[in-house]
Amino acid sequence: MIREYLSTKDICQRFRCSSRTIFRRMARDENPFPQPVIRHAGSINLWCADAVKEWEEREIQRSENSRWGGINASPPATAPDTARRWH
Repeated sequence: MIREYLSTKDICQRFRCSSRTIFRRMARDENPFPQPVIRHAGSINLWCADAVKEWEEREIQRSENSRWGGINASPPATAPDTARRWH
């Protein structure tokens, strides 16, 4: 069986985020990002592609169950603009 791996760069490109964001997501309590399966100090980290895909599916479900009702839903209406208007 051939395993597929994703590097930190691959993951950052896939999710359009920084490597710091990936490591912050690894530390969160709800649906943490998977740990790399190959880790070398001062070198690249490699993640199992299947584990990343499973995380992504859970993240989609989590966002669909969010308070706004999903990633395609609009946020709730806000209060009227109370900023001062200068004429």
